[in-house]
Amino acid sequence: MTSPPYCNRYDYTRTYALEFAMLGLTQVEVSDLRQEMLSCTVENRGKDLLKICPQWAPFIEAANQQKLLQAINAYLEHEKASGNLNNTGIPRMVRGYFSEMACVIGECARILKPNARLFMVNDNVRYAGVSISVDTILSDIARSLGFEVENILVVPSKKGNSSQQMGTYGRVPLRKCIYVWRKR
Repeated sequence: MTSPPYCNRYDYTRTYALEFAMLGLTQVEVSDLRQEMLSCTVENRGKDLLKICPQWAPFIEAANQQKLLQAINAYLEHEKASGNLNNTGIPRMVRGYFSEMACVIGECARILKPNARLFMVNDNVRYAGVSISVDTILSDIARSLGFEVENILVVPSKKGNSSQQMGTYGRVPLRKCIYVWRKR
């Protein structure tokens, strides 16, 4: 069971700054940690995942083959080129998030016993007016990496959007879900 960082631009190293300070981490160590964590903030630089682990190639390819994700990536790059994004790091963050999550899912598929269940809590997100169905994208990647999608449970209360999104594109409630996957 896991609730990974969401693709929501939150910098979890800032969220837990007090805890890191109490642990004695320096600013440099926190900055290094920010780059090593799962990409979920525009401050994350791109990672060479194959340099980290060459065995992740099929996992990365699963993300690269996900059609909805590729359409979203193309749209975000277009919006960046058009000057319509409030932060030019959004396309890099979204690409990195899903590639890295594919590696997490692939590793879970590698180590879990057959028929084991994986439960994951995650939120859908919205950038430049487009809702990103994190639940269906990650479930499709999980399916391609050896999981059966048993269920995507939608939490009854919908989460809102950022004030920047609502001001420009209106309020669109987004799903918060619990994924139930079984290793084949």
